[in-house]
Amino acid sequence: MSRSWTQRVRDPVHGLIVFGGSGARHSDETDRIAWNLLNTREFQRLRRIRQLGFSDFVFPGATHSRFSHSVGVYHTARLLAKIIGRRRPGGSDRDREQVALLAALLHDIGHGPFSHVFETVAKALQRPKRHEEWSAEVVLGDTQVNRVLRDADEELPEKVGALLGEKEPKDIYSAIVASQFDADRLDYIRRDQLMTGVEFGHIDRDWLLDCLEVGTVTIGRDDPVEAPCLYLGPKGVAVAEEYLEARFRLYRMVYMHKTTRAAEIMLETLLQKAAEKVRDDNPAHGDPVLSYLTSDDPASRSYLDLDDASVWATLAACLEWTDGDIGELARRLRERELYKCVDVGVRDSPNGNLLARFLRRIGGEDWRDEVLVDDVTVSSYKWYPFDDASALNKVLVKARADMAEPVDIAEESNVVRALRDGERIQRVYTPNADRAEKLRSVLNEVEI
Repeated sequence: MSRSWTQRVRDPVHGLIVFGGSGARHSDETDRIAWNLLNTREFQRLRRIRQLGFSDFVFPGATHSRFSHSVGVYHTARLLAKIIGRRRPGGSDRDREQVALLAALLHDIGHGPFSHVFETVAKALQRPKRHEEWSAEVVLGDTQVNRVLRDADEELPEKVGALLGEKEPKDIYSAIVASQFDADRLDYIRRDQLMTGVEFGHIDRDWLLDCLEVGTVTIGRDDPVEAPCLYLGPKGVAVAEEYLEARFRLYRMVYMHKTTRAAEIMLETLLQKAAEKVRDDNPAHGDPVLSYLTSDDPASRSYLDLDDASVWATLAACLEWTDGDIGELARRLRERELYKCVDVGVRDSPNGNLLARFLRRIGGEDWRDEVLVDDVTVSSYKWYPFDDASALNKVLVKARADMAEPVDIAEESNVVRALRDGERIQRVYTPNADRAEKLRSVLNEVEI
């Protein structure tokens, strides 16, 4: 490989991202593979899938793609890998590092259209394959991605696919691909904050990375072992709190914004009803989105042909449907005439059941089917035991220099303990303001 080979991407979050030209043979080889992956058909598809789905209905600048995010994740993963290489006894595990970096680049390669909406619809229609599983299938299947990896090393597709299929990180390298402190989150928190234009969610990434150390954490009860891990020293605890708080605020105020969620739930409802109708009335329907959702055994190629434009084309076709409310939902989404929100959760007591009582109360109304329900819990931090490898999923800290080994940040931070408890969002959506006012009146009656 020529030492002069370089390629560059100008990124709004990270500035200039350079592939190659480092002079380190192994790093440049990994960059070359990564660059070739960027130019595959499957990776180019990510240009046509927005990172935040309908969020531009509220934040007009939020039109960035899974493509730009994935490039940012690769860049961030390289930074984390360099820290491991500098601070890990014995230096880098070059083979394991290469697998982790390429997995970080490809972590969203199997993502469906419109953020997580398509995955929710597929699950409701008994197509419960998660995008992580699709990503592993792309890597292992008859794809350009697979050929690029195999040309570099025959065993590389299996290694990358296995890492993408892990439900919990197995070592320090897989933790930089998928954990509560991974390259994915470190990129999308900053990217989504920038592109939506919100003033909260800032994190000092440079300081955060500078405070990272490599150590070991004891995991397992019956047969305890010391597992290498990344952790934050005493000066990094406060910025780690900011990182987790930023993620929580983005979920609460951007990803779960009532208007965005209205559009998402309307789309979920439309696609599910349309797929059920096609399956019952016209199984030979030619629409690619509905064909995939109604197929008994959809091929990976039919899935990889789908993107945001495919879904918009389906909506355009549904405008002609005159029976039921499918055509009306399509029109409303195209014209941004969204359902109105009635927030139930803000009026509920902790561990209460106001939503359940409310839904029972309106169950007999002839307009009950018009009411769409949103019931989710937003949590910025998950609690894991230390008795298995899931400890590597934690944000680990040494809040004091004299601590023997790092611990879960939730043990040291009141802020994170509060975030760990999460917040339940309970809303209902209805087609117009008059119906919303009626629902608020019912809610007042049930609340008493």
